[in-house]
Amino acid sequence: MITDHFTNSNGVSIHYVKSYHNNNGLTPVVYVPGALGFAEQFKNEMKMLSPRTVISISLRGRGKSAAPPSNYSFQDHVNDIKTVVSDSTINSFCLLAYSMGVPFAIKYASMYPNRVKGLILCDYQAKFPRIPESWVESVLKKGYVSVDRAHVVKCIQKDSQEISLKEDLKNIRCPVLIIKGGQEDSLLNQEATNLYIRNLRSVEVIEFPNSGHELWEPDYTKFIETIKQFLCMLDVTYKNS
Repeated sequence: MITDHFTNSNGVSIHYVKSYHNNNGLTPVVYVPGALGFAEQFKNEMKMLSPRTVISISLRGRGKSAAPPSNYSFQDHVNDIKTVVSDSTINSFCLLAYSMGVPFAIKYASMYPNRVKGLILCDYQAKFPRIPESWVESVLKKGYVSVDRAHVVKCIQKDSQEISLKEDLKNIRCPVLIIKGGQEDSLLNQEATNLYIRNLRSVEVIEFPNSGHELWEPDYTKFIETIKQFLCMLDVTYKNS
């Protein structure tokens, strides 16, 4: 069963969905979507990962979460993750993030290393970007957001600033899985991959040679099985620890 939940992040209503199962010894998963992604987009994956408890977040301005007129900084987004985790009552979990959700997940994991049992980072570097104004124009032109939420895209761009997370990587204690695409539209190049390898304590890098940024294409089963294998490793590691 997948249920809807709402919590309050410094005055902003944040929506998340949760698949709940009795304590079965399986590592729970918390999913952070990409730039404009929202919680419900991960529902199929939540079913595929059953009977594992999975939480998927809609960060502020996305999905059913509230869209305030301001406050879309990097730390505001990290605080949304913190609020959802607290509200969900899970104690330790694997944090899974895709695309621009990756920097938020890295920051959270570095701030709360004792809560994160594992980290899966999908096709993005350990750096938050200064987003160009051209991104706003492209998103609005393509109709990726509704008219009443055009301000969200503008605020995300306006509040963005380049933030290196190199030092944060050194604070992460858990095993980390990096999944990257091998095609030209991948957003994780070799230099950025090497930064992970040099600064993380325990890291595995898996490249999908036939995939671009959308790692689940063309082989969805491979994408899901790669995640499952890492989660099973966490289950065994922490059960025996």
